Amino acid sequence: MRDAIGLAPGASAALAFLAQGEYNINYRLMQGDQTHCVLRVNVGSQIGQAGGAQIAYEAAALRLLGSHGVAPRLLYVDDTLAALPYGLLAMEYLPGDPLDYASPAQIAVAAGTLARLHSIAAPPGAPFIRRRALHDDLAEGREWLAPYLACERAPAHLRALFATLLERAAESAARDAGRFPAPFALVHTDVQAHNWIVSVQLPAGRQQQATDSGQMTHGTLPTAHCKLVDWERPLVDDPTYDLAHFLIPTTTQWKCGVIFTEAERDHFLAAYAAARPDLDPAELGERLRVRLPFILLRAIGWCAGAWVEYTGPGRAIDNRDTLAKIEEYLQEPYLRALFRDWLGDERSR
Repeated sequence: MRDAIGLAPGASAALAFLAQGEYNINYRLMQGDQTHCVLRVNVGSQIGQAGGAQIAYEAAALRLLGSHGVAPRLLYVDDTLAALPYGLLAMEYLPGDPLDYASPAQIAVAAGTLARLHSIAAPPGAPFIRRRALHDDLAEGREWLAPYLACERAPAHLRALFATLLERAAESAARDAGRFPAPFALVHTDVQAHNWIVSVQLPAGRQQQATDSGQMTHGTLPTAHCKLVDWERPLVDDPTYDLAHFLIPTTTQWKCGVIFTEAERDHFLAAYAAARPDLDPAELGERLRVRLPFILLRAIGWCAGAWVEYTGPGRAIDNRDTLAKIEEYLQEPYLRALFRDWLGDERSR
């Protein structure tokens, strides 16, 4: 492992906690006050990858994407579970900050990163799960919602509402799935702000000019670069998966409390379309309109399933902030507002 991550024999290093999600815990490998790389420990899977298969799946994505400027470079992976009872990988440390939804420039750069990702073909024989838009969204929504629908602790009126949403989704899938072409590239599937690492840099050779003058000039304006982390669930799917996930309120409110305005949505989509001249913007927009409630259903279904886990025994990770946000989302008025296109004029009883 030392050779793979470039750590000299005998060199000392220490671990510092970086971040945790639902299925992985991340540490910085420190040498003095410098971060050498990131160690990622896998403790579970949301795509049914058992044992070391989950970390191997993520490593395959980093191996494919690291050279394209959309993801950190993979340095090392151990999926044997021999040294630890968990899968482990080491990856490049990316300095920077989460995506700022208030910055039009960062939103445009993020759109460009997604456009680049969605243009990278998954090679034949790659291990990535291939998805059928709408049909597999619906199947996954049903799977996530099943524990909630069967849970006596869950409010009856919400279980009834979710049953109705599944019916509406089935109707739309039968009607609209044919709109989606066969996918060829990966989507990230969790493009919330804290899975973006944004670094802002001055053009090469201009840093000293800005320092000496004390002000920015046109030639010294900073440039933002965006990459995505947390590659636990990449799929071969239509790009509308990521576009919808980027825009829906459950994503932007998750840790940032933001809901995009129509103008902000249009800005993001225009930047994406400009970076994908191979696509018809109008046709892409129609696919996105159809796809968006399915990605919402998947997001809310995950919340419902996670609520059952969080409020029961046996959790390996206890994140109370996540539970609070989940319970905020699982309120009937909020759900009816999210799915108003499917629910029409229905009112709660």
